Amino acid sequence: MKRIALLTLLATLVLPAAAALAAEGTGGTPGTTAAAEQKPGWYFFPPGRATMALGITIGLGLIIIGAGKGIGSIGSHATDAIARQPEAGGRIFTTMIISAALIEGVTLFSIVVALLTMILGAV
Repeated sequence: MKRIALLTLLATLVLPAAAALAAEGTGGTPGTTAAAEQKPGWYFFPPGRATMALGITIGLGLIIIGAGKGIGSIGSHATDAIARQPEAGGRIFTTMIISAALIEGVTLFSIVVALLTMILGAV
């Protein structure tokens, strides 16, 4: 099961950037126009910015992994706390939901910033 998760993570992080790396490596051939060289492919990354695309792709993967691990940890510890003190379950649940919402807010903000950086081409 760990192998499948690792392969999924690898595919999520590396395959989208592979097209950008391949596009950057193909230089202009003699006889082609500048408009033909700038024609975008199926990839989402700006042409000529493969290292930026790879970095942002890895960063997006780490953002999602970190948020998932954080929210999972909150849920796990809240369940343990409710099992120890059932009478405090309402307060623990409320605190858990607020903490998870804050993590999701920061995650969404980070993803938006990374995607804007990728789209606008700012480094």
